[in-house]
Amino acid sequence: MKALLIGNDINNATSDYSWNNLLQDLIEYAQLKEQPPVMEGKPFPMLYEEIFLNSAKQYGTKEKRIKTYIAVKAMRLQPNEIHKEIMNMDIPVLLTTNYDLTLESTLKAQPEHIRNAAAIRENRYSLYRVNQVDHHRVWHIHGSAANPSSITLGYEHYSGYLQQMRNYMVVGKKGTESQKSEQALARRIKEDSVKHNSWIDYFFTHDIHIFGLNLDFVEIHLWWLLTYRARTILLNKVKLKNKIYYYYPQHYAEKSQHKLQLFKANEVVTVPLPMKEGNRISYYQRVLKKIMATE
Repeated sequence: MKALLIGNDINNATSDYSWNNLLQDLIEYAQLKEQPPVMEGKPFPMLYEEIFLNSAKQYGTKEKRIKTYIAVKAMRLQPNEIHKEIMNMDIPVLLTTNYDLTLESTLKAQPEHIRNAAAIRENRYSLYRVNQVDHHRVWHIHGSAANPSSITLGYEHYSGYLQQMRNYMVVGKKGTESQKSEQALARRIKEDSVKHNSWIDYFFTHDIHIFGLNLDFVEIHLWWLLTYRARTILLNKVKLKNKIYYYYPQHYAEKSQHKLQLFKANEVVTVPLPMKEGNRISYYQRVLKKIMATE
């Protein structure tokens, strides 16, 4: 069984509005024009903390207001042909780090008609947040623009999210099936009784195909999950049958050796594919074709 993990670069295939544009707009919105933060060299979660903290100190800005601003920007994005091809694939499980609802809107779904089918309701974190659209289940693992408080930004939010994830895997979570220890997770997988109440479960049951996602090291929760899975395999707690694939433009290979080595150590299969003349549309079409051809 296959599942996709989709990053923001599929939006960049047709949109010229980048993260840097968003940060510049956010700095202006937070009214930090006189002493704008230096962006270069700062991890994004820390830069966000700087923007929020300075705006809160100077103007009493509430974080919800900043996240709502970002949500409004995200909701303006329009789907392109890659979004449409993804939704036409016979792969119902879609994980995405994107806040926008472009995948859902491809099926003409209006925000008010998108059903949150989560087993447990959340406000701040997104372990269970999933939109049911036709036969697709779209998991917004970094939060959704439909609920601005859930948008994962800043080290405080990332760290809290990681804590929630580890509790779900190791300690358990009220309202879900019993997960009192790592052995309980292993037992559920061995007994084929995983109910997929959270997107995390798919990393142990489905082949995950990751594309359009840079996977910077600030994504501590995703790197922790990959490491946890690799340790599970190494220590033979459970024999996993699924694989994780990471697709990237092959011309990035030379400058990405540090990351590619870490992928290998963490049992991730890397798949380089050509991107001709910077054409992202044709590149992602090539990625989708490769995914469908993978057994």
